[in-house]
Amino acid sequence: MYLIPQVKKLTFINGIFSIDPGDKIYVPELSEEYMPVILTINKTLEKRMCFILSAESPPDIYCKGIYFCKVEAAGPEDYTLRVSREKIEILGRGEEAFFRAVQTLCQIIDQCGRDIPCLYIEDSPDFLCRGFYHDITRGKVPRLDTLKWLAERLAYYKFNQMQLYIEHTYAFRNIPELWEDKSPVTAEEIRELDSFCRSLHIDLVPSLSTFGHLYELLRLKRFEHLNELDIKASEIPHNLWDRMAHYTIDPSNPESFALIESMITELLPLFSSKYFNICCDETFDLGKGKNSSRAERAGVGRIYVDFVKKIAGVVIENGKIPMMWGDIVLHHPDLIGELPSEMVFLNWGYDPDIDEKGAKLFAEKGLTQYCCPGARGWSRFAYDIENASLNIRRMISHGYFFNARGILLTDWGDCGHVNFLSGVLHGAMLAAALSWNHESYSDDKEFDHAASVVEWGEQSGTLYSLLRELGSLCPYHFGNIYAWTINLQGLWNREDMVKEMDSVTLVKNFRRAGEIADAISGLSDFTIDKYGEFFWSARAVQWTLGLLCFKKVKEYGQNCEMPINKENLIRTGRHLTDEFVDLWRKRNKESELKEVVEIFNAALEKVGRLG
Repeated sequence: MYLIPQVKKLTFINGIFSIDPGDKIYVPELSEEYMPVILTINKTLEKRMCFILSAESPPDIYCKGIYFCKVEAAGPEDYTLRVSREKIEILGRGEEAFFRAVQTLCQIIDQCGRDIPCLYIEDSPDFLCRGFYHDITRGKVPRLDTLKWLAERLAYYKFNQMQLYIEHTYAFRNIPELWEDKSPVTAEEIRELDSFCRSLHIDLVPSLSTFGHLYELLRLKRFEHLNELDIKASEIPHNLWDRMAHYTIDPSNPESFALIESMITELLPLFSSKYFNICCDETFDLGKGKNSSRAERAGVGRIYVDFVKKIAGVVIENGKIPMMWGDIVLHHPDLIGELPSEMVFLNWGYDPDIDEKGAKLFAEKGLTQYCCPGARGWSRFAYDIENASLNIRRMISHGYFFNARGILLTDWGDCGHVNFLSGVLHGAMLAAALSWNHESYSDDKEFDHAASVVEWGEQSGTLYSLLRELGSLCPYHFGNIYAWTINLQGLWNREDMVKEMDSVTLVKNFRRAGEIADAISGLSDFTIDKYGEFFWSARAVQWTLGLLCFKKVKEYGQNCEMPINKENLIRTGRHLTDEFVDLWRKRNKESELKEVVEIFNAALEKVGRLG
């Protein structure tokens, strides 16, 4: 039996408790407070055994069933789970502890069925906040049912916070031109999702870009004058690289603050969370345009901190606690103390060998921080599980050592968000496991096997070993394809890397990707509905490796075996594009699908012109 997260203390006892249709769930009182645990248990029972249990107040005499009992406990999520031959007992301070315990019980039921082994569990989390951060801006805007599904998966692994990254994909009342044709989330959807997350004991935290990363906002005709760079952005063609690398707002213009303030105050009341993430990361252009002379006099750090204080002030005045990414202030440690004492710093870093410097600095200054690793799927057809695992392990280790309040796993959608949602679950499960119990699952092979079984019911436990290997086969990703199609200069341009790639390795990896695709389709429980995103990813990785072989020969005149000819490269690319559209639409609104498809088509057209 596998549990994710692993519990802190588990003792097996001889015997079995068999769940029967006549059993009942006994709660301290029949009230709305206990509906989430009742519904969660019954959803699992209905899925596994086709029956549900009724709920009652505790009986005066013993009756067989599942009992919830309030007891004193050290923390709000600490719980005890006892399974004897006669009953299941869940003990904790209240509903939050009960809900975490129920996730453990449901994982046991999912694997053991009606016959639950007698056992004793004591459990508690290492980090108070265990969060997941999902990009709904740079390509895909998920449907509401998808976001609810995601929240349920997070709850299953004991996450207690979710953030959704927004730049332009909320339907702001006074800026309709910002989100038209972009399928935004609406106020009604956010309120419904917020209520749903509360029922799962997940804090849905608003996250709005308010300083850098304001590409769509500052390309609007009526706001382009607020750009730090003195350009006519409305007249410049849409460019996904510019969206990542530029478009910082001019903090010296009073209109800038008024605009940001209006956006915050519209979005903030929709969320019940006490937090609001103002982002303020990657202000790459600050001091390089309209504020260049001021930067020379006072320094970029001074300009940055002064504006952040104003933005944070709006959040505080509205009774919330501000959060912000910590990348910029780490370059100006002498100014960090000027920021509000309430601020929560989100210390992010995605390298597999990320060091402790950021975590240490925030700790030494006595500041509240989350350590934020990355799932490393952005712009990729297959998540880079190997390096993501290294990064997650190191960041959580730093967070634990330096007493970070929380962990926040990030899942970005750079360059159109071609990475599928099923791909992030490995990183999410690992982050959940280690942020609850940092000493657990030290071996990747053990974790991959457990994750295959627990999430997918894939009893051979091979799924994630295949996907881990797949994610390491091809360093060239969709952003590189995009740069190649438009001859873009920037960090996404990797053509020099293509020329240096070993031809033999490319061909070997092409064939291995095909073998992995076959192995996924050959899983005993394979269906397109269940594993379709993984199957597509493996074939898309194989296609990309075939593209690289083709380019080395036809574009760069190098010696390389071509494992797929030009005609099949184009034909397969078209099939993959059509399948991608179908997979996108299963979970998401139209959002930026058209632009992503145009990039696929541009790549195929360029292949057609070569050789």
